[in-house]
Amino acid sequence: MLAGGVRGSAHVGPDVRLVAIRGALFRVEARLDLAAAAVAELEGRAEALGARLAGLRDAAIEAERRLRTYEIVRERRRSLADEVVETGRVPGHPEVPETVADLRAPLVVVGKAMRANDRLGVAILAERAATERRLVEVRGLLAGLREEAATLAELERRVRAELADATAEAASLGAAAPADAGLAQDAAVLIDRAREELARIDRAREELRARERELLEEASRLGEALGRLRRELRGVRRANRALTEEMALAELLVAARLGQAPDLVGEVEIALDGVLQVCPVDQPMAYTDNWHAPRWSGGFHLHEGIDIFAPPGTPVRAPFDGVAVVADNPLGGIAVKVFGEVGYVYGAHLSERGALGEVRAGDVIGYVGETGNASGPHLHFEYHPLGGEAVNPFPFLNAVC
Repeated sequence: MLAGGVRGSAHVGPDVRLVAIRGALFRVEARLDLAAAAVAELEGRAEALGARLAGLRDAAIEAERRLRTYEIVRERRRSLADEVVETGRVPGHPEVPETVADLRAPLVVVGKAMRANDRLGVAILAERAATERRLVEVRGLLAGLREEAATLAELERRVRAELADATAEAASLGAAAPADAGLAQDAAVLIDRAREELARIDRAREELRARERELLEEASRLGEALGRLRRELRGVRRANRALTEEMALAELLVAARLGQAPDLVGEVEIALDGVLQVCPVDQPMAYTDNWHAPRWSGGFHLHEGIDIFAPPGTPVRAPFDGVAVVADNPLGGIAVKVFGEVGYVYGAHLSERGALGEVRAGDVIGYVGETGNASGPHLHFEYHPLGGEAVNPFPFLNAVC
């Protein structure tokens, strides 16, 4: 104790002992000031922690609201796509198509469902990443809080030591100077203050414990949310496979509807003029009109597309807005289809894929390669207007390449 050595020197005079006691009380006061500042800092951190935790919860609630909105839109559009494929009818359009818009309506409906599903998938991926970041942050906050709890325990130990010192100095005043009421009052004030600081530390400890419980609950909630998001992402992938199959059925439906309205054939050809917005392969590249050239690989067949030759790794781009899906097969190797409102394109022999899901004209969907049955690096490019049979893409390529 601070005053122990002073009391042990019985030969020291009363005035000298008063000076020593007063100095000891000053040291106690200074240490209490430091302890009070440290407790105040911990209280501020606990308050900031509560505000940050509330912010994390609000962000999670808002993200959940957005996901549910995307999900509602996806379910509504998917339900309509199911109805169109099952019944062959599109609400708002005549059963026998009268215009090109009527004709391609099934593709538009399924395409919108695919895009809504893709938006939901992108939102889920983004929220999964955000949730993982929140979980890391919460675990960091929890570790920091436990360090602060240890600091608080050390502060309590020090304040109790100061209280013991102040109490001892006050007890020694009776023997040193019974008439020094001012010094006795100072000692009493310090004792009261030390007790107040201990009560304050108790309150801070309870606050930290409450925050710890909240952080543990939030960590548990975030872990459950990650599991739910992973399950929802698997659901999006299943929906994508189902919608890809529905798009194929919609293509057959459009072909059948075109047979019901032969007068629209000419209008379809006019409507498709200039449909490609971007050249599908970056420069340098070259192509010729080898549409319907005979092919013997995989059995005799006519070439259903055009080969666009380019160095390996040259970017392949979506020629219009739509939804890019995997279309791999033994003959074409790594391949992609992009479904748009005016049909779809098929690109084969890629070295690797690029963006999948919802794409804009110009987005990289792959890279030139020679996978599958290919002689040298090139892109096999097909265009299927309105989901029907392939047509010669040469004039369409000339317009944008």
